[in-house]
Amino acid sequence: MELTAFTDYSLRVLMYLAREEGIQSSIDELANYYGVSRHHIAKITGHLAKAGYLKNSRGKNGGVSLAKRPEEINLAEVIRCTEPHFNLVECFSGEPNGCLLNNCCRLKGILFGARAQFFQHLEQYTIADAVVGNWPDKQLQGQPA
Repeated sequence: MELTAFTDYSLRVLMYLAREEGIQSSIDELANYYGVSRHHIAKITGHLAKAGYLKNSRGKNGGVSLAKRPEEINLAEVIRCTEPHFNLVECFSGEPNGCLLNNCCRLKGILFGARAQFFQHLEQYTIADAVVGNWPDKQLQGQPA
């Protein structure tokens, strides 16, 4: 199982903004910090804002900031919100598929259980739990770490 880059950077954006209470960042700052396109970060922050995790402010000193306290942002909820699906195998989608093992396979049930445990584990943690220690400053100026 692998999270999409969209989900990965969504979590990173939330972590970046959670490192200090009340911090606000521009799309350009986030894109430069992580070395990804401005367009990709704008898409992510738009999605996170629509989901209620970020708030946007426009103008000269505008940017994005957390709409909730880091302790209120559950990791499982963010991942469910940002991942298009968690179809670990073809038959998870519920759509007709070409698997010859559909009538004799128990793998689907086993993987369903594993996916449930994955989310059950993540439900115990928040963005605040994911942010610890000193934040690397070098990248704040656009320099590699």
